[in-house]
Amino acid sequence: MKKITLLFASLAFSCAAHAAPATDADVDALLAVTRMERMMDQMYNALGPAMQQMMAGMSRDKKLTPEQQRMLDAMPAKMIGVMREEMSWEKMRPTYVQIYKEVFTHEEIDGMVAFYKSPAGAATIDKMPLVMQRSMQLTQARMAPIMRKMEAAMRQAVVDAKAGK
Repeated sequence: MKKITLLFASLAFSCAAHAAPATDADVDALLAVTRMERMMDQMYNALGPAMQQMMAGMSRDKKLTPEQQRMLDAMPAKMIGVMREEMSWEKMRPTYVQIYKEVFTHEEIDGMVAFYKSPAGAATIDKMPLVMQRSMQLTQARMAPIMRKMEAAMRQAVVDAKAGK
């Protein structure tokens, strides 16, 4: 039994050892065919309205001064500006390359590139922003009542803490 276990372990190790590691060029090809930079830009563009809607929902029951409302309205653009700056494609690309090289082999990345160059892969790339947008809308709609419940739970926790419960 030990010999069989050792045989399988050595086979698994030798197969893994023969898998060619992915290179920067492999990952760059994948990131290019998946239009990752454009997808990140679209994500930031979609984030603004979603954040505005979320903030409007959070402040709906609150009486804000015109100045507070102006500050609240400006917040999403400021937050997205910081995200765009700190998580720009130029800053994030090396991280993606590192992660993909650590996780995927050369052959796996070649397979993904082939898929994304196919009609089904191209359709996936083209339609994924719409999938993400609709997912965000549905998630946001579900989050509004959850946020109200969380706010109520936090208020109750404060009341309980003051009462020494």
